[in-house]
Amino acid sequence: MARKPIPKTTQARVLIASRRRCCICYGLNRDTAIKEGQIAHLDHNNSNNEIDNLAFLCLIHHDAYDSTRSQSKGLTIGEVKTFREELLTAIGEEFSIQVHFGNVVLPKSDPYAGHFIRVDGEASSAEVEITPLPDGLDGLPKYAVTGSALWGTDREYGPNMGELGFIGTLVDDEIVHIGESSANDPHTVELRFDNGALSIKEENWFGAYGMNVNFEGRYRRT
Repeated sequence: MARKPIPKTTQARVLIASRRRCCICYGLNRDTAIKEGQIAHLDHNNSNNEIDNLAFLCLIHHDAYDSTRSQSKGLTIGEVKTFREELLTAIGEEFSIQVHFGNVVLPKSDPYAGHFIRVDGEASSAEVEITPLPDGLDGLPKYAVTGSALWGTDREYGPNMGELGFIGTLVDDEIVHIGESSANDPHTVELRFDNGALSIKEENWFGAYGMNVNFEGRYRRT
């Protein structure tokens, strides 16, 4: 059967998607350098120009993939397709990062991040640390929330303790986390920010920490 040339529009899709990175280089060595290469037919059928059958390979790996080996086991089509998907996923994540042109304006200090201490509760205490993380692909700000709480600080044998830890998304000045619980209803933690102040509301917290321990209350930034 005569070889069918790969349509130019299909070639463009493969080259743009791969950014001329070889998926075998990436799959074997996490090599993301731009390479000289060719578009390979993964099933070795030069007339099959379906997009799923094509991958950009560097010259060395293109020749190696097309060669017939009598002794060693060559790369399989399944391996190369897996490497290709890994590469395309990595490229998609990397090229989704926003790029700034011109003068860079530094943002003001983050009004949500910081160390907070609970201000109510005589025999209990709680501290929460809120750390900013890179925004998600949806563009919404994400934060790591960690904390520790005590109940019964005036007890002879020491207080009961609890720890908090999750990653949440900030929406309308709130971070809501829905976790697991020993009861039927999920354990919910709601952080609400108001002009630099923090309040935390919990539902179904029984069993999530030590006895009587929770993070509810009003907090101030230190």
